[in-house]
Amino acid sequence: MAGVVLPASVQPQLVRPLAYRILTKKFGLNIKSDGLAALAAYIGSAFGLNWRQNSETTKFLEQFAGIWREQGRGLFVDELNVLQVINEIKEREKAEQSQHVDKRSNIHKANNLDAFLRRPNSPTDKEISTLSQGSATSAIHPNSNSPVILEEGSPIKSSSEPALDGQTTNGFSGFDEQLDWTNYFKVIPAFEQQNFNYDHTKRQYIYIPQPKNTQNNALSVAKLKLPNVNSKVSLFTTRYHIIKDKVSRNETFQDNDIFNPLSSIIEMGNSMNGSTVSPLNSASYMKITQIKNLLGHDGKNFLLLGLLDQNSKGNWNLEDPSGSIELDIKQAIPTKGTYYVPGCIVLVEGIYYTGNNTFVVSSITHPPGEKREETIEAIGNLDLLGAFNPSNENYVARLDTDLKLRLHYLEQELSDHKFVILGGDIFLDEMSTMDGLKKTFDKLSRDPPVAIVFNGSFVSVPVHPSLNTKNVSATVSYKNNFDALATLLSDYEELINDTHLIFIPGPNDPWISMIGLGTTPMWPQKNVPSSFTQKMNRICRKVHWGSNPSRIAYLSQEIVLARDDLASRFKRYNITFPALEEETYLENVELQEQYSRNPDVSVGQLISMKNKLPVSVLESRKLVKTLLDQQHLSPFSSRIRPTIWDLDFTLQLSPLPSSIMLCDTRASSFEVTYNGCKTINPGKFIHKRAAKYVEFYPSSKLVVEEEIPF
Repeated sequence: MAGVVLPASVQPQLVRPLAYRILTKKFGLNIKSDGLAALAAYIGSAFGLNWRQNSETTKFLEQFAGIWREQGRGLFVDELNVLQVINEIKEREKAEQSQHVDKRSNIHKANNLDAFLRRPNSPTDKEISTLSQGSATSAIHPNSNSPVILEEGSPIKSSSEPALDGQTTNGFSGFDEQLDWTNYFKVIPAFEQQNFNYDHTKRQYIYIPQPKNTQNNALSVAKLKLPNVNSKVSLFTTRYHIIKDKVSRNETFQDNDIFNPLSSIIEMGNSMNGSTVSPLNSASYMKITQIKNLLGHDGKNFLLLGLLDQNSKGNWNLEDPSGSIELDIKQAIPTKGTYYVPGCIVLVEGIYYTGNNTFVVSSITHPPGEKREETIEAIGNLDLLGAFNPSNENYVARLDTDLKLRLHYLEQELSDHKFVILGGDIFLDEMSTMDGLKKTFDKLSRDPPVAIVFNGSFVSVPVHPSLNTKNVSATVSYKNNFDALATLLSDYEELINDTHLIFIPGPNDPWISMIGLGTTPMWPQKNVPSSFTQKMNRICRKVHWGSNPSRIAYLSQEIVLARDDLASRFKRYNITFPALEEETYLENVELQEQYSRNPDVSVGQLISMKNKLPVSVLESRKLVKTLLDQQHLSPFSSRIRPTIWDLDFTLQLSPLPSSIMLCDTRASSFEVTYNGCKTINPGKFIHKRAAKYVEFYPSSKLVVEEEIPF
């Protein structure tokens, strides 16, 4: 605050109207009497008698509320927290004054990219925290002279600043410290991931502390994992409310879930009757209706959001927290480019008939997607992974906007960093696999990557308690396979000393293999037991035995690692809609006629010529869009894909990760970007005497497929 101000005594009741308008109406905070008194005392000492006319008073209260919400201090403004926030504001003002002096004296000195964040026209900490709490957008105003922050993966450009060259300016003293990228690299197995439960009434995530592993607790989390029945009850309810709130944030659903119909029967009726009323300006909008509210509205058109599954009669059923209703999908027209399987949450439009309590579906689609940054802003910049700072009972960590920017610039500097994702089914009990690994390590050791991801299964036969033909138990043979891998890696010092080796188990790996015998395992799947990995741990400095799935926190990015044959499961359980059967039949007849006229062309080539794209590309796009629109790694019902009830939150894809390394050995390799999330499938490791893997560069999200013959 510039100038000298004569302090004054301000009564709390005089400050209440202004504080209520800003703190309560704008930021949703409740002011306690002692907190209001502390605010009034500071306003009187800082702004004097003219505090009403001084615009700095309003700016102070807005800054106060922004810091309050940024630090997650709760809904009630009390005296103790008010004094702490005021001290925080004073410290920031002192830092800004000292930084202003440093900026003038050191403006022409070269530093690093961190200094570029603090150009004279760049926003201050106060401006960034205020913008991050805004309701419209967290991006910097386009009319300012600040650098424009683009979506992750896009080149960073500025509307007013020149491009970086050999000379950079010196930043503020607070950013002189170099960031070490190794401090922001973390492999997080599913069983160690922080648990945040979504409270749909408050529309916010609540931190759930993990049970403490004490010596007196014989059934500790580390030894036994038994979920409670409440987790089963809330399994799909939580998914429903997360998607429901995501849908309500979509532009199309902004006003009380108002929705322009997918295939509006009302609009069709207006056109048939010669009505000129535009559906966008009429009162015939549709909104999402709860199933319980359908009663008494016979023959009317509705839009429903719910879980798609089969009932006890074998008929299709839609369920939401308010109830369930049977669906008639004979005339349903689904949106193309996605799968529809039991367990997914869908939007359906149709007519309700009271007589047989049936909902006749006219169209069906998946909920609209949402980009990562939009979701993070909507949930209050929570650090759900604990990548920067873990949460506890007394503190909920949030993503620091300024630190994210610095890490993003550091990613651009580290353009040579790459991740190597090996294909799946690395059968260590087969000589061809060991030969392929040796050739791969020979090449990678010349330019060691940051991390190598090994995707299971690591044995061709499921591990179970039995003897093989050599009278050696399956577990001993499994351990010998990893010992052989450790011996092979010992010849590559660059890899075992500098590279992170991450192992993701598959369906044949213990101990889940003893239950499923190679079939679809329960998710999440625990890591390879330590009794098999002792030699690997001795030889390799940076080895991580991850669960399936696992996550990597790399600087500002979140990368999901998963090993699952999703493509075949989607195809197997995809719903066949009768309305499309005739269309499909006519297409097949046409293809057969073309094939009979030109037998030299394969059916696959004819389909590609018709769709202008290869079938593999269409299938991969279909898989990725379904997965990311559902925002879940396993959008199936429990009878198709069982999950550990209280660990279902580890399978959530909300917010969307930066990248997904989805290893599906039954699908062709692909690379698809949807809503800013890049999904990569390396395919199978050994294919026709060649070792296959992909190289991923996080700075540019560039993917390079490699194939090494041997």
